[in-house]
Amino acid sequence: MFGRIEDLGTNDYNKLFNVSPAGKHTAGEVYEGCYGFIYTFTHDSYRFTYFTNDIYYDGICPECGEKADHYSYTEFGTNEKGVSVSATETLYGNEKETEADPYRDAEWAEANKSERIGIEETDIPTIILAEASSAREGVKLLLDIYENYGCVAASGVFVCDKDEAWYVENCSGTQYVAIKLNDNMIFLEPNMAVIGRVDLDDENVIASKDLIAVAKKAGTFVGDEAKN
Repeated sequence: MFGRIEDLGTNDYNKLFNVSPAGKHTAGEVYEGCYGFIYTFTHDSYRFTYFTNDIYYDGICPECGEKADHYSYTEFGTNEKGVSVSATETLYGNEKETEADPYRDAEWAEANKSERIGIEETDIPTIILAEASSAREGVKLLLDIYENYGCVAASGVFVCDKDEAWYVENCSGTQYVAIKLNDNMIFLEPNMAVIGRVDLDDENVIASKDLIAVAKKAGTFVGDEAKN
């Protein structure tokens, strides 16, 4: 069981709890997020619930300011396979870390002549819930996106099903740590980065291959590189 509280925007925007019917997104359809992330769905989407800002009241998306009928600041939901996602847990990497591994936002893409902009935290529930049939599959999908696209901002994400609960955290453009939580654990995430000391050889940990290298480049690494 997991839950979340709403601590931002509740007095500014109406919030809507919706259902996306199975097949709303079709195989080969291109998803375009407010911040430039583009993703092609691999199969017809699963049915899923989602919690989002109200774009229908005045027809304006609170994120991009455009008149559009699309997802806006989607925060959490559950799909027909029993996969639940809680995202928009906004984090911030320090300047040394983000200089060593910049966020893959529109400014970075333009400067580096890249056609790929990273995923934004509000895109994460839609992509995982539409595509993933298990928590582990959802985690793998998210980490593959971090590897191949990066992100435009740091965040913490829960991905759970009846068998597993995962917490994924990233504080720079492409680096991440995902931890499978113990079944007997009560875990509280209070809007801050919480992953610190981590054994990269632990079977319950999935981390980006350059995690230590980027931390060393930034001058922030504390640990034992030989013991991983």
